[in-house]
Amino acid sequence: MAPPSRPVPNPRIVFTKRPGNGFPVVGEHISLDNTRSIDLERVLLNGGFLTKTLLLSPEPAMRERMRDPEIRSYTTTAIVGAPLVGFGLVVVLRSEKDGIKAGDHMFGMTPFEAYTLQPYIEGRVEYKESEWPAGTFDMDSLALQVVPDPQGAFPWSRYCSILGIPGLSAFAGFEAYANAQEGETIFVSSGASGVGSMVIQLAKMKGMKVIASAGTNKKVEHMKRLGADVAFNYNMSAVSDFLREHGPLDLFWDNVGGSTLEAAIEHLTVYGRIIMCGSASEYNIGLEDRHGIKNTSYIFKKRLTVQGFLIADHAAKMAPRFFSEVPALVAQGKLVSEEHLVHGIENGPAAFVDMLKGGRALGKPVIVVAEE
Repeated sequence: MAPPSRPVPNPRIVFTKRPGNGFPVVGEHISLDNTRSIDLERVLLNGGFLTKTLLLSPEPAMRERMRDPEIRSYTTTAIVGAPLVGFGLVVVLRSEKDGIKAGDHMFGMTPFEAYTLQPYIEGRVEYKESEWPAGTFDMDSLALQVVPDPQGAFPWSRYCSILGIPGLSAFAGFEAYANAQEGETIFVSSGASGVGSMVIQLAKMKGMKVIASAGTNKKVEHMKRLGADVAFNYNMSAVSDFLREHGPLDLFWDNVGGSTLEAAIEHLTVYGRIIMCGSASEYNIGLEDRHGIKNTSYIFKKRLTVQGFLIADHAAKMAPRFFSEVPALVAQGKLVSEEHLVHGIENGPAAFVDMLKGGRALGKPVIVVAEE
């Protein structure tokens, strides 16, 4: 006899309207949906597996997916009416899929909801390859992968920061393009972010002098604890003036773009390098409002190298090395991270918007949907 039906609530964070320019508004563009439920014992798996969401990781790339589908970019677009899809840590409750068993912890792309039938397909975007520029990739293709149990060496939240996409992005980009030399000087913008925090530590391990910027004094102190030789609050010190005093720069890790990139170009040495990981200053504004960089002639005059990268280009090659080296360094305390835990999926929409605005709290934002 089948067990009695016992549906449980299955709240989710839904993408309800495209925001256009400006920051998404909670309740208008992203909303909490409490109308759904799921029977964890009786729901059909159809060869897949059922997961319970433990942690969700808001990431800037999710804002890029909220754009108008007519605007081409490096990702597909999110679907209005479907849950947000991003990185998260889940635990398997039931499975009919070979290689995945109940109790496995998995990290990767998953919908922002409490329980999910995997593999998730509702929010996927189908497109003709010929309609998109070369290099476009589907974020949903970064599927869930089983991760090892840290056995108390560090909390699971590390998989949303230093052991998640922020840490892997920093590791892959730095190893692939930095060509870091002992004694060189690097400037890291948004140095207190998940990516920036990792870059500071990787650069110090290479013997570099590190200059880093962030938007609050608390974050400045955090960057110094990570090893930054010089750290400053860009709301209190002009970036160009600060770099003039503490540069010149051999390498700039750019998470911000805009006027910060312009200032770094000004103070890079001949044959300096720029690694462009993001452009946070432009995510929520229109093309007409973006900062026009006025010193691009320095790119050829100084023979600068400008390298953009996406983690999807490097994940398959770099992930095995990353997971063989970095978790041990984290367990030994040689690499550290800070997470800002936001408890409750109902607080997820506000946490996402706060992340886009730079966040006043210290650490990578992580939404705690459920405890272990």
